[in-house]
Formats: sequence, structure tokens, C-alpha cells
Amino acid sequence: MKVVKIRADGSIKLPKDILRVFPAASEVAVSWEGDTIMLKRLIPLKPSRIKKGTPEKVMSIEEIGEEIHEIRREKRGPRA
Repeated sequence: MKVVKIRADGSIKLPKDILRVFPAASEVAVSWEGDTIMLKRLIPLKPSRIKKGTPEKVMSIEEIGEEIHEIRREKRGPRA
């Protein structure tokens, strides 16, 4: 866990290791509960994903699982 200060203007400076996940100009959703603040990076849909639209046929459980894995791989990006 890292410690950061909230500045007078309400901004915070994220540690460098967190900035690898949240690069500059990232959009994040902010939520809080009690004294806990959570940031969730928002990843815009790629035009190719939007163009696909909904499938014309009903997908099997296996196809749904593979689609989920593909999206997760894209979100993770290349492995170092």
C-alpha cells in the first residue's frame, strides 16, 4: 500500500508503479465507501468491437467463455 496526500485543489499524485496501469489522460471511475476511495480505469470500446454488434446466432457457453477470455487478454495487454 502506498501513501499519497490530497492536495488543496483536490488532486492526488499517483505513485509511478500505479501510473503504469493508469497512464496519463486515462479516464477513471471514482467510487468510495466510508474512508475508502476506489479508482477503476475505463477502457473505451474499440470501433471494431462496436461494429461487430450482437451476434446473429445464440452463442454457446464455450463461445461466451472464449469471448470473455479474449477481452480480458486485450485489457491486460502484452505480458512483459
